[in-house]
Amino acid sequence: MEIKNENGEKDVPIICPYCAVGCNLELVVKNGKVVKTKVSGRNPQVNGKYACIKGLTVHELINHPERLKKPLMRTYTGFKEVSWNEALEFIASSFKDIKENYGPDSIGILCSGKVLNEEAYLIQKFARTVIGTNNIDTCARLCHASSEVGLRKMLGYGTVSIWWPDFLEADTVIIVGENPRFSHPVLWNILNDENRKAHVIVADAARTLPLKNVDIYINPMPGTDLVWLCGVAKIIYEEKLYDEEFIKDKTIGFESFIRSIDWCTPEYVEKVTKVEWDKLRKIAHLIGKGNRTIFIWGMGLTQHAHGTKNVMALTNLALMTGNIGKPGAGVVPLRGQNNVQGAVDMGASPTMLPGYYPLSDDAARLHFEGVWNSKIPTHPGLSATEMIHKIAEGKIKALYIIGENPILSEPQSDFVKWMLQNLHLLVVQDIFMTETAKLAHIVLPAAMIGEKEGTVTNAARRIQLTEKAIEPPGESKEDWRIIMELAKIMGYNWSYTTAEDIWNEIRMLVPIFKGATYRRLRRGYGLLWPVYSEDHEGTPRLYTDGFAFSDRRARFMPINPPELIITPTEEYPYLLVTCRLYEHFNTGEMTRRSKLLIHASPELFVCMNKDDAEKLGIKDRDKIKVSSPCGTIVCPVKVGMKNAHINKGAIAVPIHFFNKYNFNNLISAYPLDPDSKTPPLKTIPVKVEKYMALEQ
Repeated sequence: MEIKNENGEKDVPIICPYCAVGCNLELVVKNGKVVKTKVSGRNPQVNGKYACIKGLTVHELINHPERLKKPLMRTYTGFKEVSWNEALEFIASSFKDIKENYGPDSIGILCSGKVLNEEAYLIQKFARTVIGTNNIDTCARLCHASSEVGLRKMLGYGTVSIWWPDFLEADTVIIVGENPRFSHPVLWNILNDENRKAHVIVADAARTLPLKNVDIYINPMPGTDLVWLCGVAKIIYEEKLYDEEFIKDKTIGFESFIRSIDWCTPEYVEKVTKVEWDKLRKIAHLIGKGNRTIFIWGMGLTQHAHGTKNVMALTNLALMTGNIGKPGAGVVPLRGQNNVQGAVDMGASPTMLPGYYPLSDDAARLHFEGVWNSKIPTHPGLSATEMIHKIAEGKIKALYIIGENPILSEPQSDFVKWMLQNLHLLVVQDIFMTETAKLAHIVLPAAMIGEKEGTVTNAARRIQLTEKAIEPPGESKEDWRIIMELAKIMGYNWSYTTAEDIWNEIRMLVPIFKGATYRRLRRGYGLLWPVYSEDHEGTPRLYTDGFAFSDRRARFMPINPPELIITPTEEYPYLLVTCRLYEHFNTGEMTRRSKLLIHASPELFVCMNKDDAEKLGIKDRDKIKVSSPCGTIVCPVKVGMKNAHINKGAIAVPIHFFNKYNFNNLISAYPLDPDSKTPPLKTIPVKVEKYMALEQ
């Protein structure tokens, strides 16, 4: 609801386009222009009156002079502006030719975690019905696909099980591979609330300082979380700290899991992880013995070749201690982007239809085919990383990339760039001319949050409505409208007139969203799915009445020792660990365009331990050369940072910059996690050298 003041300004409610906390903000509009971003406290269940520095700069994005405003077509001399009709006709004709000559599975679509729910739904519908392929994926593949797969196998849903107020009821909070102070700042404020009484445990390879009053810090060697987590499980079992009644009544597979961790001895755990067994015993006592515990994790846990197993190991701890389905207890994979949860909910996945129906579920597939009046291919599609690598094999001929920037986000960035240049057709739909868009044959200008109405879903499953404050710039359009117009040219007469029309189709198809009408979303604080009917209040806490399986029981999963742990070598004696900064977000295409944020943190740098730097003759602000088996970058170094301790033998690199070199050029794309198809983006062995002037 818009609110006007005496100055002729109106406040239009939006949802922040950055992280997945889902902060409620207001755009201040005067004379048809957004002049400010502010926070009023209208949603006490999410962010109250808190907002981070990124959220308060949304108006800078909306007004930025580099916003894409007209469709662009590549020519021999560069891009030229073309009409929408010419651009869409070219795309449609090219898609038809490629389908006819190479088949529908030669086309892939990458969907953003920032588009509306309605748009993600329409994008996957376009892939499956218009193109005829399940080659549809999102950025979730690079961050929390391991969480989604692991949790779905064990609990039924691949998502957060709590809501944010649960943090104030917990006895213990354990944070693994996540720095909420930088990546989810408003959630960090909640965790630091003066009313919070919980003990805090932090496991972080780089030892950034996320919270005040931390009870236990551990700094496991990068990539060894699976080992120490199983060590904690062993202690909980041997010292009878587990919840016997919960295990007996609400789970299956406990004995099999316990037998599977016989390999986990104190000697082995300490040797591999460098974490003392006594510290693990202290952790076991803080999360066991009936203590209500919330388990938080981020990409430090998931972005490994065994990321799904890591998630399963942590979830086993939650099940052992009975810490799911009650106040102040649960599992919290902290999603990165504002609607990456929604994108997966909407079926932007190579294996899942909207609402988490597997493609292999014949009845569910027929249900969608009946409403869509179109056949859906039955075989699974390719993940995002697989699509790019299949270009090299000649199996992917075209990519349609919507709001994604794989040249900066995917591993082995030079290889990715080379692959994209070999496509028959590359279409990029975005709000800025990204590094990926620069390679496209067609660039389509899209609207962003504040320029369109629709729903987004935060990391805690809260569906919220974001309103339209102003018209999109120039000739740019809402993503759903672009997709609908392209489908029409290709022979599909979709008749949506608003995003609400699309949402109502989603509600009709997927029972867990049925009760979340626009009318209800406008007048409340949002609704947490499942919300089964218009008189259902939603589900703040999952699994209070059992787990999402036919027997209502959760599944323990056996954990074998990791087959591969990335370790330093003689040639590459350091471990590079990727990290995030408070001032920036993901690939930086938005935050690097904010004057405020780029001034606060202007360039790529490497964080290094003081002792390591002295050993190599490196001083603060020197340039260093960092090399891995995959590539090399040159950038400044920060030694012994004030608010972050970097372990000896490790260096930390923020992920947000594109200078002369992209750090992802150092990261290997393989091996993929066999369960989630996530590449090992988190760590790789590297060599560090002082960069000499003669090399310039």
